[in-house]
Amino acid sequence: MKTIILSVLALLIVTTAMSQRDKEFQIRAGFGFAVYGTTTEITITNLNPQIVFTNDDGAATVHLPIEFRYEITRRINLGIDIKLGSYLYNPDSTEGKTNHFFTIGAAAEFNIINYDNFRLYAGAGINAGTLTLKEKSQVPGVDISYESNYKGGGVRINAGILWFFAGHLGLNANLGFDSHNFKLDSYLENGQQQDLSNIQGKLTISGMDGTLGLIQRF
Repeated sequence: MKTIILSVLALLIVTTAMSQRDKEFQIRAGFGFAVYGTTTEITITNLNPQIVFTNDDGAATVHLPIEFRYEITRRINLGIDIKLGSYLYNPDSTEGKTNHFFTIGAAAEFNIINYDNFRLYAGAGINAGTLTLKEKSQVPGVDISYESNYKGGGVRINAGILWFFAGHLGLNANLGFDSHNFKLDSYLENGQQQDLSNIQGKLTISGMDGTLGLIQRF
């Protein structure tokens, strides 16, 4: 009996040692796109009753995703997501308008299928971001510039695949739900800060977000 127990323990130790691998560190980057529904809400607070202006619209974005992951276990990855991009304007209304956004946050993933060279994962994350909208208009003899700066948090739920086709180099693709709640932080006209003590601005966006790119593991 003692010999059998020792043999089983030895087999378990050898099997465990053979199944272990070094912890992976991953860097992912590529091309990102998203389609959102948006709600803009402006509230004038110094009136009785308050006046609220609301506008529902849609938007699309393109962005550069940069993601870092560290393998905590064979099933769980933790890391940091960075996203830089801009909203796409209607071709008929692009003149004088520019914008850019930046988000950074923490993410976690669970590998549902977990082969060495192929993974199917589900993930979730939280982030903080900034959005800047700029616009120029012209009246006879006068150029006027406007700049709105928003800040806020967001959440993301996604699923994707990793396919390592050349050793440590692979393909990463994922699709998910993305949402952000921005608040108006500052507003400038011709570079001059405007008083927002009686104005509150909110911008809520939510929709589908996807990325396609390369991954390098170490």
